[in-house]
Amino acid sequence: MRRIATVTISTGLVLIYLSASSASASAKNWETTGAYKAVQAGGTYTRGSGKVTISGWLQDDKSNGWAAAVQFRTTEGDGRHTSEVFFFLSNGIPADLKYHQDYGKFFTSDYTTHLYARECGVTPDKKRTTKCADWQKIY
Repeated sequence: MRRIATVTISTGLVLIYLSASSASASAKNWETTGAYKAVQAGGTYTRGSGKVTISGWLQDDKSNGWAAAVQFRTTEGDGRHTSEVFFFLSNGIPADLKYHQDYGKFFTSDYTTHLYARECGVTPDKKRTTKCADWQKIY
């Protein structure tokens, strides 16, 4: 009888641990807040104890001389990781046209305390001059 109770308790503890682990790594939604009128970005992130992965979409609402773009930053203690600026290309230059497109995976970082995103614009030329809004805290 003690063996059955021990197995039952052990199994229950393992199931509680597994459900807590999967809950902490479940996907959560994120979206930028519209710092730039023509740029929108959003999607999901998964945050575990060792890394955060950000995926999603990018949208440009009009052709206005700037291509829609997004950038991410993660922090932990005094450290920070800043991603590259993500945007789509059209004919080899940043796409300054109206679209809504899935980007897939944007960024992965092993810094997980805080996540920030910011909307950016990139000039549709080979120079790719970038202008970004302020950072928006996701968590």
